[in-house]
Amino acid sequence: MLKEECLAKSAEEAADRQSDEPGDIRDIIQQCVELPPEISCAEFTRVNERLLDPQLLSFLASDAKAQDQADRLTRVQRRKQALSPYLGKILTCVFIRLPGIHYTFEIDPESERVVHWEWQAN
Repeated sequence: MLKEECLAKSAEEAADRQSDEPGDIRDIIQQCVELPPEISCAEFTRVNERLLDPQLLSFLASDAKAQDQADRLTRVQRRKQALSPYLGKILTCVFIRLPGIHYTFEIDPESERVVHWEWQAN
């Protein structure tokens, strides 16, 4: 996709977003310098808000242990460490699916920054 097409697509998506969303979500995500370039033009699969519940993080960790999935447990531990300061707060979650991989971004709407992101192979 050409850069001009990408910019036009981003502008259309920004115009379609609800006015009560914090800042420009795409700009916030692009501040993560270690992201692959295809993320800059990728469509959002889903954007929602959720209350970060301590029970959710505990469940994910216990589920990964029960299934004896070391890579998943490591990912959950990193997620728990990054998100622990935000327990009880509402975060904006952005999901992006690309062929063979999907990305999840957790954004703090107050500071308008990505507090955690990760990818998983499909």
